[in-house]
Amino acid sequence: MLRRGSLASRALALALLALLLLAGHAFVMAPVVAAYRDTGQAIQEARDLLQRYLALAGERTQLTEQLAELEERAAQAGGYLEGSSDALAAVELQDRVRRIIERAGGQLQSTQILPASAIDATAPVRRAALRIQLAIAIEGLQSVLYELETGQPYLFVNELTVRQRRTRRRANVPEEEPVLDVSFEVFGYVRAAES
Repeated sequence: MLRRGSLASRALALALLALLLLAGHAFVMAPVVAAYRDTGQAIQEARDLLQRYLALAGERTQLTEQLAELEERAAQAGGYLEGSSDALAAVELQDRVRRIIERAGGQLQSTQILPASAIDATAPVRRAALRIQLAIAIEGLQSVLYELETGQPYLFVNELTVRQRRTRRRANVPEEEPVLDVSFEVFGYVRAAES
């Protein structure tokens, strides 16, 4: 009987030992192996990322040269209002608009310089604008708008309002070409002063 009990206790001890080994493997060895495998993957991902960064770093000088070339081309490009300040650029714009209107036979009634504004925080240009009111015939208006929008520096017309002046017709007088009351905003861009 003792043999049976000792055999059973040995089997129980072996079962407990096996259970203890399985628990040790599950709670100690499996996490260590998983952590080792995850660390290996993280190392490979870091190596791949390092290779990409090195490739980008190699392109830096080329990209810097391209940026410098583009900035130089932009500096040489026409189309901007000249002036060392926003006020001087607005005065240049005002003189240009006045000359165009006078050449087209129009009568400039008022000019208002609008505050200069930045396009956005990163853009190296500012917007200079005027609000114009004039009286002109329709052919003259076409000429003014065409010359403003196709000339140099580049100018843009916005908020155009055209109304025909009311005039009394006199009997036995040939009909004259109608005069239009026109108002609009015209704006152009000036390079921001470099700081």
